[in-house]
Amino acid sequence: MTAATTVGRIPAGWRGRCRRWLDEVFDEPASVRAVAVVRIVLGPSVLWHLRPFLADALDGTTYHDVFQQQWWPWVPNAPAGLYVALLWVGVAAAVFMTVGRFSRTATWVTLTVVAYNFFLSETHFRHNRAFLLILLAGVALCDNGRVLSLDARRRRPPDDRAMVWPVWLLRFEAAAIYFASGFSKLIDPDWVGGRVLHDRTLRYQDDVRDTLGDTLADPVLEVVTHRLFHWVLSPVAVATELFIAFGLWFRRTRLLAVWVAVAFHVGIEVSAQVEVFSVIAIGAVAIWAVPSTRDRTLVTPHRWVGWLDWMARFDITVAPGASWRMVDRDGTVLEGLDARRFVRTRLPATFLFSPFWRYR
Repeated sequence: MTAATTVGRIPAGWRGRCRRWLDEVFDEPASVRAVAVVRIVLGPSVLWHLRPFLADALDGTTYHDVFQQQWWPWVPNAPAGLYVALLWVGVAAAVFMTVGRFSRTATWVTLTVVAYNFFLSETHFRHNRAFLLILLAGVALCDNGRVLSLDARRRRPPDDRAMVWPVWLLRFEAAAIYFASGFSKLIDPDWVGGRVLHDRTLRYQDDVRDTLGDTLADPVLEVVTHRLFHWVLSPVAVATELFIAFGLWFRRTRLLAVWVAVAFHVGIEVSAQVEVFSVIAIGAVAIWAVPSTRDRTLVTPHRWVGWLDWMARFDITVAPGASWRMVDRDGTVLEGLDARRFVRTRLPATFLFSPFWRYR
């Protein structure tokens, strides 16, 4: 009996693909540009995250002056002066991380400060802060300063390749968050049945009225406070999270899943206060980009394509007066309007408004 027909064994074809995948992940360097994009997004996010703690410190209030509950007794409680100094160290490290000076060291310092502040007290816990820690850890594990950084300008010859196993770790963590959130709501009859969202809308309808005014708020609230609205909306929200969790893993559904994820987080940001969650979650979709660069050739008459190609998807030749012409990874040639539409589906700034479903 061959291995391919033995019950419980992986066919030879599967073994080969698994070996190749493991080689790609752990042995073969690839572009870390996507991680660099996440690093740049995380810097300002850390500044916004630390802002309320610094504001309190400038007013003379630290965690010593309010209720606190330690996570573990062995975590040292820094004196107030040292605590404030650590916060400012975190601010400086976040700035260095964003501009890419001493990138990896700055990322580790930022992670250390944010983690220490997080674990000082259980009252500091928020899900978005935990996600921020996860992303910082993943970026710190990667040699993220090889591209889109001041460090990269000093590297000769330039090389944006490094080990990408932290990217796969981040992908797993990000997908797990969507799955855990969606599945926990799926098995909760109050959530999937709309009761939770309906109750939340009723409790915060005064905030809507304060924001929109009575003239606009009345028709809006008439719709969003209706029980039927949430009976439909809640299952859709649950299905959205589960689709993102699985759709990101497959090439044929990845672009749609990224589009849905961005729209999903924009909706959350508009309707709820989630601190830095929306920004870092949208930034984190960059990790799903194929870790290779300039493997498509493009002839275009416009320079703006290069300015918007943050992920370096194209090897661009700007030829004023020339028509658009793009050669894909598999040798497919697109010209004119088709080439221009395809390019728009691969540029982060235009992706949301492009016909991405036509070019997978």
